[in-house]
Amino acid sequence: MTTISPADFMAAAPAPLGGNTPWAARYAAELRRVATEHAARAPRSLQLHLGPSELGSPCDRQVAGKMAGLPVTNHVSDPWPSIVGTAVHAWLAEAFTADNVRKGMARWLAEVRVTPHPNHPGTADLYDAVEQSVDDHKVLGETSMQKVRSAEGPPRKYVAQLGLYGLGYLRLGLPVKRIVLIAWPRTKSSLDQLYVWERLFDGELVELLAEVWTDTARRQEQAKALHAGHIQLRDIPATPTSDECFFCPFYRPESSRESSVTGCPGSVNPQ
Repeated sequence: MTTISPADFMAAAPAPLGGNTPWAARYAAELRRVATEHAARAPRSLQLHLGPSELGSPCDRQVAGKMAGLPVTNHVSDPWPSIVGTAVHAWLAEAFTADNVRKGMARWLAEVRVTPHPNHPGTADLYDAVEQSVDDHKVLGETSMQKVRSAEGPPRKYVAQLGLYGLGYLRLGLPVKRIVLIAWPRTKSSLDQLYVWERLFDGELVELLAEVWTDTARRQEQAKALHAGHIQLRDIPATPTSDECFFCPFYRPESSRESSVTGCPGSVNPQ
């Protein structure tokens, strides 16, 4: 058995919270508990059909594990970015819907349920009837914002998500000329750092969506095998990336050293 160092053990523990008195620090921990428990995903049964926001992930292991409804093993990620993102999405939906009233025209469609595939519905953030664009809000920290601003543009997962929403709108009978990622600055004090990335809904994007459907079919078979107990999570190929891994529900760095520890070591190479 490999011994886990005290530093490794403490790195997986929640950071201590501050307060002006011991009571305040204890109370802060209780408040965090409420927020964390509410944000946590409830245990799920076999769920082979995820939404567009998850299908484009590059990692078979992550997606198949989600489809199979495996227990969450990640104890290091913090739900706060997701909580902030959810709140901002709700506010933006109200803002764009209200703009229709202020301008006296039905330009914006917010939070519309679309179905790019019968088994993979999802809720699209925004449709602009004037520009005929499918828009998606991303509330990003500095690191993620830099990646979107880079020459490579958004990660494949985001592009696939937008493309699938676009396909869903096409199936509703609405024209789609382009997809748009709206990057809202989560960590800045003004909207001056708002950034927009766009691309045409073209043949190249359609080819990407075809790849996503191929990936999805393979991952569904992997999920069935996981659910039946024929294979373990570590038997499925992984595509580790530091940003994806940290928020993956199955991320467990110590699993690289302990075969008895469930989860995925992510960007840590197993020994």
